[in-house]
Amino acid sequence: MSNALQLSALCNRQNVPVLEQPQLIYVLAEVTPGSTIANVRLPLNFTLVLDRSGSMAGEKLETMREAVKAIIDQLSPSDVISIVTFENKTQVLVPAQSAADRAGLKGMVDNIKDGGGTVMAPAIREGLNQVSQFASPAYISRIVLLTDGEATDKFEASMHEADNAGARGIPIIGMGFGSDWKEDFLQEVADRSWLSSPGSDAGRVEFIRDPGSALQVFQEVLQSMHVVAQDVTVNVRMVQGLEARRVWQVVPLIKEMGTTAIQGRSVVIPVGDLEQGGAAYMVEMMLPPRPAGNVRIAQVDAAYNLPQSGPQREAVDLVINFTHDASLAGQLNGHVMNIVEKVTAFRLQTQALRDAEMGNVSGATQRLRQAVTMLINQGEHDLAQQMEAEARNLEEGKGISGDGAKTIRLTSRKTVRLDD
Repeated sequence: MSNALQLSALCNRQNVPVLEQPQLIYVLAEVTPGSTIANVRLPLNFTLVLDRSGSMAGEKLETMREAVKAIIDQLSPSDVISIVTFENKTQVLVPAQSAADRAGLKGMVDNIKDGGGTVMAPAIREGLNQVSQFASPAYISRIVLLTDGEATDKFEASMHEADNAGARGIPIIGMGFGSDWKEDFLQEVADRSWLSSPGSDAGRVEFIRDPGSALQVFQEVLQSMHVVAQDVTVNVRMVQGLEARRVWQVVPLIKEMGTTAIQGRSVVIPVGDLEQGGAAYMVEMMLPPRPAGNVRIAQVDAAYNLPQSGPQREAVDLVINFTHDASLAGQLNGHVMNIVEKVTAFRLQTQALRDAEMGNVSGATQRLRQAVTMLINQGEHDLAQQMEAEARNLEEGKGISGDGAKTIRLTSRKTVRLDD
């Protein structure tokens, strides 16, 4: 196996029982940077488009400034940064430049003061202008848009700028601060900007619940921009008789890949840019009856590009054993099952949200309580506590809160990194 990129394929059961009917299995494909590239990322070219409207005054603005300065401290001179702030007017606080002068950049951040309204589209346009000055295959180019409220200019104006960013291949990462921003609006801005990016059928939006979580969320966004390989594609080639039913991205975020990933006897996953934290995908398959013995059920390969080495490829075989031994067949792979449980908990929460929106209160409450049990088993006590509170809200006729909906859509889809 190459030291550049490491590929593994695991099944939730290494040994499966010999049965006369098809049986369900889960295959986990993991792609992680090897030792030669784990700490070698592509330089960044990004802009921070920061809301400084009146509603950001006080602790929110202060923690935003501190989080931005913490990010600046982690940049290298090869990175390019710009900072755009907005309220009723847009200001280019830091024109696109090398991040070499960290002290100077942080001094500019200290000058951010709260202002008036939330006119967003011109700020997105200016952020795109700044990033476009250095945009090239040599950089990872992004726009990071933070807001704590609703845009006071036209909805269509921001969508037009998001479309422009997508046309230039410059994705927007959304960050919503507090309770008053609209996740549907920010998600659509992000989605439109990611449409031209391989493997990105949904843009990234982060939820900063309160000032105390700002630094952590900023850090997660920075890590998402640390790219070690590009043009990554994972292909799961199944033997005849296997049927893929569903495909999920599970690291760094949980999301269903949709039916387009399933192409006959292959599952084709356009990963695109590979983050330093790696990526993982889970395929739900139906396994046909087989006689006892070892069988190669699939080959998993990953094609990718390294900036200095060009196209590369790794491949591994997935072999399982059909057995009459019930004790062997009962053994489960704990790592794979942990991922299966995280996906199941996420599905329960999102289904509960849909049930609640359609007026099915009893169904939504039941699903949330099932999710609570699973989250506690996973050690996710804070999230479990919040979902229990939302279940009580439903029982009391209050509905799922705005914060609860944001948490379900955004926070609950996060999984641990592969090295955690």
